[in-house]
Amino acid sequence: MNKTENLDKYNQSYNAEFKHNDENLWGLERYANYMKKNIRANNAKSILSLGIGHHVVSDILSNELNHAVESYDILEGSQAIIDTFVKNEEHKDKINVILTYFENFESDKKYDIIEMGFVLEHVDDPQEIINKYKGFLSPNGKMYIAVPNANSLHRLIGFEAGLLSDVHNLSAYDLQLGHKRYFDMVILSDMIQKSGLRITDKKGILLKPITTSQMKELGWNGNVINALLNLGEQFPEISNSILIETAL
Repeated sequence: MNKTENLDKYNQSYNAEFKHNDENLWGLERYANYMKKNIRANNAKSILSLGIGHHVVSDILSNELNHAVESYDILEGSQAIIDTFVKNEEHKDKINVILTYFENFESDKKYDIIEMGFVLEHVDDPQEIINKYKGFLSPNGKMYIAVPNANSLHRLIGFEAGLLSDVHNLSAYDLQLGHKRYFDMVILSDMIQKSGLRITDKKGILLKPITTSQMKELGWNGNVINALLNLGEQFPEISNSILIETAL
C-alpha cells in the first residue's frame, strides 16, 4: 500500500454485498483455523496480525486469548475499519489495535505468531514487508503468509480457453479490493527464501475450477465447498490462494 494512501476507500469491499464475499470468508476461515491449530501445538503466547479485514481471522485468533495466548496486537491503516472493529469485536478489550501503515510500524517486541493473510497483494513492496516483519519474529516463532494465486485452476482454464490473456492480470474486482499484483507459488517462495526465512509448510486454500458467479449459479455450498477447500490443501500450486508457513 502507498504510505499516504487513504485506505478507507476500500471499505465497501468488506461488506456482504461484495461479489466475492462468501469466497473470501471461506478462505479466511480455513486460513485462521490452520493457524489456530499450530498456535495451540506450539503454545504460542503472542500474536501480531497485519490488518483487520473481514474480522474472520481476528474473531478466531482472539479466542486463543482464553487459552495460552497472552497478547494479540493488530496493525490497521484504516481508521474507519478500526472503528467498525471496536464496535463489534467481542474480545476488543483484550486486543491492542494500532493505527499504522505496515511499512511504518516499529516495536522492540518479538512475536510467536505473525500473520499477514491477504496483505502482500496490497502493498507497494512485498519483499520489504517480509524482510521487515522477519525482524519481529521470536526465535521459535512462525510467520504465516496467504495470497491469491495467479495459477488458480479457474484462471488457468480461462487462460487456456483464450478468456484471459495473462493469469497475472488484475480484474476490476481485484482493483476494487486494492490489489496491486498476483502471486504464484514460485514468486512467493522466492521472496520468502530471499528474506532468509525457512519455508516449513505449504498449503492451498480452495480448489476453484470455475468462476465465483458460476459457482453461485450452480448453488454450490456445504459439502461441495468443504470438499473444494480440502482439495485446495492437497494441490496448493493450483489452489485459489496460497498459504505458506515460515520460520527463522
